[in-house]
Amino acid sequence: MAKKVFFRIKKYIDNAVFKLSGVYWHVYSRLLGAPLIYVIGDSHASIFKNKKQFAACHIGPATMHNLAKENSSTRSREKLFAAIGRINRKKDIAMLVFGEIDCRIHIYYQYEKQQKKNTIEQLIDNTVERYGTVLEEIKSMGIRFCVYGIPATGTQQNDYQYPFYGTPQIRSYICNEFNRRLKIFCEKNEYVFIDIYPKVSDAQGFLLREFAADQVHLNDKIVGFVRQEVNNCFGL
Repeated sequence: MAKKVFFRIKKYIDNAVFKLSGVYWHVYSRLLGAPLIYVIGDSHASIFKNKKQFAACHIGPATMHNLAKENSSTRSREKLFAAIGRINRKKDIAMLVFGEIDCRIHIYYQYEKQQKKNTIEQLIDNTVERYGTVLEEIKSMGIRFCVYGIPATGTQQNDYQYPFYGTPQIRSYICNEFNRRLKIFCEKNEYVFIDIYPKVSDAQGFLLREFAADQVHLNDKIVGFVRQEVNNCFGL
């Protein structure tokens, strides 16, 4: 009984500290007039919570492909633009974190489901182009933003029992190729691209252990690198 009470109290304290830390960085930004980097995306955005200069917003298991679709099952588009609407357009920056779920699951799933009618490369390009329509909307709103690249593939197996799931080698290829094509697209359209892939991948394109939080996600060792990249790109 005492043990349960202890852990309840510890959880309460941890949550309180977590919330106060987030409030602190917002107040710090507002008092000093310093820009916040709003990290908006899938679960990969979570490592930026309560980190200096960042404000993280995890909008759920959103795919890059469906951000262009209204009223999707996750309502990711609506959640994205709701988060974008909270940004101070005069000084804050949005960093968009999407695409890992597409790479790990949906590209290969669609490839097999469509009986290989479209190549993996074509499916990647289609997803990036759909994402591009969303980026253009954000640009038209006068929001300063950057695109967070694709992390290297992790070791997660087919935990969600999809009928089609790529081998580790296939998933590694998809992540690498997706990141490469997304980077080219961003450079062509003059969107700031934060390329984390070379930093966190080994020679075979798999997630380096030192950057792995679990079988899918990065740990917060990447945060300092990302902060420096964003600051350099925006002259902060």
